[in-house]
Amino acid sequence: MPPKKGTPNRRGVARREQILDAAVELFARHGYRGTGLLDLAERIGISHSGILHHFGTKEDLLRAVMARRDELVDQATTDYAGKGIFGAQDLQTPTEPDIVIRLVTVLRAENLDPQDPLHDYFDQRDQQTRGLIADEIRRGQQRGEIRSDIDAATKATEIVAVALGIETQWLLNPTLIDRPTILHSYLRALRDDLTRPDAPRQQTETPK
Repeated sequence: MPPKKGTPNRRGVARREQILDAAVELFARHGYRGTGLLDLAERIGISHSGILHHFGTKEDLLRAVMARRDELVDQATTDYAGKGIFGAQDLQTPTEPDIVIRLVTVLRAENLDPQDPLHDYFDQRDQQTRGLIADEIRRGQQRGEIRSDIDAATKATEIVAVALGIETQWLLNPTLIDRPTILHSYLRALRDDLTRPDAPRQQTETPK
């Protein structure tokens, strides 16, 4: 029985995944701007039009690459939510393959201007991540596990900034930067900072 009209066949799905695999590799190495569709087609051994058949445009391919990455991130987010800021020990180990971490770092740098195709994507994703962490901090404050004088939004921004900075340094020199060890060290310092007693309020002397 032939497949229904509009339903991708097994061979087409396999080819699409092959294109995505190659796009991840080339975008991570040379950036989106530095990778041409002809280069990608040559890497796979198909024609330029073969890629357009599956994805329409180069930008559509870029968004498909990020949609695949989102599946990993969304699963990690689901696993993390509700565990508390200290309950997610998985933060000490990468949740994505090394090539995907490189891909995201390169594409982030390429999309800093509002006119860039993934600018809004990265901005919204960062806001989502900061919001998730801030919510966990606030829940910890409500339970009395975290200092009440911590500003959750500010601390969430710091945590995301540190994580991104560690990834960038690790990508620049993976033999020198021991990413899991550094993350563990930061999380230990973070725990000490968030759980130490509130700073005492200064009392104003009553004039005699």
